[in-house]
Amino acid sequence: MGLGAAGALSAAAVTGVSLTRTDKPIEAARVSLANAAGETVCIKSNVRLVEGMSAACYARAQYEAMRDRAVIAADGSPVRVALAHPTDASIPAETASNCAEYDSLIAEGWAALSSADMRREEYFRRACGALGFLAAARPARVSHFANGRASAENVRSMATADAVGFGETDPSATVDVAAVEDGVWKVTIGGGETMIYEIAHADFNRDGAGEILAYVSVGAAGGTARSGSIGFMEVPTAGAPCSFSAR
Repeated sequence: MGLGAAGALSAAAVTGVSLTRTDKPIEAARVSLANAAGETVCIKSNVRLVEGMSAACYARAQYEAMRDRAVIAADGSPVRVALAHPTDASIPAETASNCAEYDSLIAEGWAALSSADMRREEYFRRACGALGFLAAARPARVSHFANGRASAENVRSMATADAVGFGETDPSATVDVAAVEDGVWKVTIGGGETMIYEIAHADFNRDGAGEILAYVSVGAAGGTARSGSIGFMEVPTAGAPCSFSAR
């Protein structure tokens, strides 16, 4: 599956997240919510996914509780998305404001139909998908990402390996990689322009190795139409090329 898999992103920068164990004391309330392994995912900057999320360490139960919080836009304002009934157009649309509501309706087949709601839905795809992965994350026993972060070389190898996914049909096109800020990358390849937002580094697939949970937004350089995917950046062995798999 290519990198431009779904929806349009009204982008907010998503940065520095790491996963640690609770070897040192944190707030008593957070310690009491920690899972049996004593693991927390530590967010070090504002990821702007749901209301009240801030730079802190959160246990699995806390991430799950965030499913009941309002999904927010880039400016921090709440987002609501109207979803249509899967089979009966006479039934009024249902409105979701948080991941618990959104995931429940999507599971029943409800869907966004208007272009405006499709744009709003991208906030839910990103927030709800990320919360699910963050709640299930485990510490990585080994990682081939230096300090748990992608390098320019990682990003370049990703774009070179999947030029079509990055918006360019010519694999020989020149790849330009620029660091926008910590954990945020801009890739220009031919006529394509891709933004990569690192969200977290941890063991997400239970193989012991660290992956980077990321959001990738693809579009034409200078254009407004974009498509986005949440998924994992992976480097299987030391020195190997980086790849992205949408989930």
